[in-house]
Amino acid sequence: MLIALQLLGALLLVVVASDAFTNAVEWIGVIFGLTRSAVGAVVAAIGSSLPETMVALVALLALRDAQSQAIGIGAVLGAPFMLSTIVFFLIGITALLRKDRSAQHKLNVPAADTVFGTALFALTFALALVASFVTLRSVHLAVAFSLLAAYGLYLLYHLRRRRIEAEEAPPPLRFTPHRARPQKRFIVLQLLVALVVTVIAARWFVASVAHAATALAISPFLVSFILAPIATELPDASNVVLWMRQRKDELAMGSVIGAMMFQTSIACAIAMLATPWQLHVAQFVPSGLALGSVLLLLVATLARKRVEPWALLAGGLLYAGYLIYAAVSR
Repeated sequence: MLIALQLLGALLLVVVASDAFTNAVEWIGVIFGLTRSAVGAVVAAIGSSLPETMVALVALLALRDAQSQAIGIGAVLGAPFMLSTIVFFLIGITALLRKDRSAQHKLNVPAADTVFGTALFALTFALALVASFVTLRSVHLAVAFSLLAAYGLYLLYHLRRRRIEAEEAPPPLRFTPHRARPQKRFIVLQLLVALVVTVIAARWFVASVAHAATALAISPFLVSFILAPIATELPDASNVVLWMRQRKDELAMGSVIGAMMFQTSIACAIAMLATPWQLHVAQFVPSGLALGSVLLLLVATLARKRVEPWALLAGGLLYAGYLIYAAVSR
């Protein structure tokens, strides 16, 4: 019971810190007048991805023992898997259930952006997975820098776009809820406080996962792989559903693909440099499912010249299939 309460407390603290950080980052996007494409694919994506990355950083760099490394790799691989399955499914089902039938359930998302993002993610993620078959440190170092370069290319693509600006302000700043437009110093303060709390929460979460895995005789990787994304991606999933209901499809889809790129590029690069990066079958299976979900969306978008909701629904089936696999193979 005590371990369960500690795990729940760590998860709640991660969620609160993640919400505050994302809120501050969204206001930074407003201050700098970024386009809707940049806000979704870059600002919101980084804001929602950082807590998950912090869990990986603390586990891989601060603690460094074998159990913590398994937890860190679970956090690294868990986020792209959840985003490309459950969150894809949320986008697809929300699009299909919208009351306005005039758009024939189509998503208002530029096909070119989706093709670029999913293709770059697929190449980056596949490269990271292939690198785990190699034991040479020099190869891991080269691949890690390639992943960082891929994310730089992704940032350049979206920051150079000239389309609709993010005309609507995000929710009020958590530190100044009664101000329509907060002052910069409060935005920076909230950003820093949220970052510090995220680090503390991440360390607490890693320790709680280790205790839970020992008590339940379950792999630390499996516990972290399933629980860490559920906690840290909750704000992003909530934002995605909200944006979809408001017909801000580009923001929703951009934030998800952007978060996947951030996690794969930054977090995988860190994992390669901090661990031997030798993945096992239990880690390849969900990674392969995530890659399959993204490739399905990529092929469907290329074939139909638009983003189809049905191509996103398959992610939910893949997630359910993995849970069954994990339960049977335990």
